[in-house]
Amino acid sequence: MAGNPDPVYVPSPKDTGRKKFGSYRIRYTGADGKRYSVTRKHKTDVVGAYDNERKAMELGTWVPPRVRKQLQQTQQQRNELTVGTWMNQWLERRKAALRISTWQQYKRVVDNRITDVPGAPGVAALAALPLHELDRQAVYSWWDEMNKAFDTENNNRKAYIYLRAAMADAVEREVIPANPVEVKEARSKPVPKEKELPTTEVLSAIVEHTTGRYKLAVALCLFMGLRIGEALALTRNNLLNVGTQDEPRWVVQVRGNLQRVQDENGNSYMQWQEPKTQAGRRDVPVFDWFNDVVADHLERYSPARGADYLTQTSAGKPVMDTALRNTMDKARRAAGVEDNITPHYGRNWLITHLAESGATPAEIGHLLGQTDLKTITEVYMKVRPDNAAAVMGRVGQQLGGASTVVSFSEQKKKRA
Repeated sequence: MAGNPDPVYVPSPKDTGRKKFGSYRIRYTGADGKRYSVTRKHKTDVVGAYDNERKAMELGTWVPPRVRKQLQQTQQQRNELTVGTWMNQWLERRKAALRISTWQQYKRVVDNRITDVPGAPGVAALAALPLHELDRQAVYSWWDEMNKAFDTENNNRKAYIYLRAAMADAVEREVIPANPVEVKEARSKPVPKEKELPTTEVLSAIVEHTTGRYKLAVALCLFMGLRIGEALALTRNNLLNVGTQDEPRWVVQVRGNLQRVQDENGNSYMQWQEPKTQAGRRDVPVFDWFNDVVADHLERYSPARGADYLTQTSAGKPVMDTALRNTMDKARRAAGVEDNITPHYGRNWLITHLAESGATPAEIGHLLGQTDLKTITEVYMKVRPDNAAAVMGRVGQQLGGASTVVSFSEQKKKRA
């Protein structure tokens, strides 16, 4: 290997009648004992390329040209595999395991906070970063920029959770050695905004001012605690009278929900889905004071077939959740209610009143289709200060009618 051999001039063959410039080639024996060659257009270039091969063998870093090319291709692929590309690949792999509505929610969050974030360059920079260069500093920078650009705690935290899950998948597939998505602040669940418990009078006023064909669905949300998708998914067969014709006792059978999804063209429609948990399948009694609302709905808007949706548009189509929300909001304003009451407030109202009536969290969870009892006690269940005296009175009656509460200091005096 000592010295540079004389380059051999290699004439180029004729190609479609046109003669190309020739090139220079040096043949050499590689560290593996096999014969190789380097070829360049100019003589000085081929000598320089040969010297590089010789030095690599002297340093012990030489690898065959074919292996070297594969390594270069692998490195190029690593550079082209950005965080944004990996997130989209991860989403596609998750698609088969998720409901279409859930998957589309994942995609909206990933698009709006990671892969497609116009107007927020500090947030969008993460997607263009090569995946193998992602480190904790880059993750913290993205998290800080996102929280400055978007005042949406829940979506920001969801984006963090999805990014961490996607990177865990990359570790599992040995694409990256470790998961760098670890932000202490992001691990804390956002504190939900405190909702004032609406009064029965306020909710009744909203139902009263709701347009006829949607009145029953609004009542089921605000007073029976149904989720909006559950109320819209009820069919005529799901409304049962377990009483008599003269004294009806209505029960709704919750067996699924309607969720808003988008087709390939981005058009929204409502799709029926199974309940997420077995607890979602339940029978919910309707308060007797809504018998007139039920009767009016069945007389004026009852579908022709039992399998048809109980609440439909005038054209017999499923009702969009946005349409019901807009209708309820108009009713709220017509009733003179200034607070922004949404269908979900009905769950707060019902859970609180059930608890005040002595229902246990497990019983409440059964009626509401809620398996997480902690959510019931910490999020939904409210304390009404004006009801404290009544609650203490009921406890006193259970204890034998005692109505006097003796303070600790008075007890000490008596014992003395």
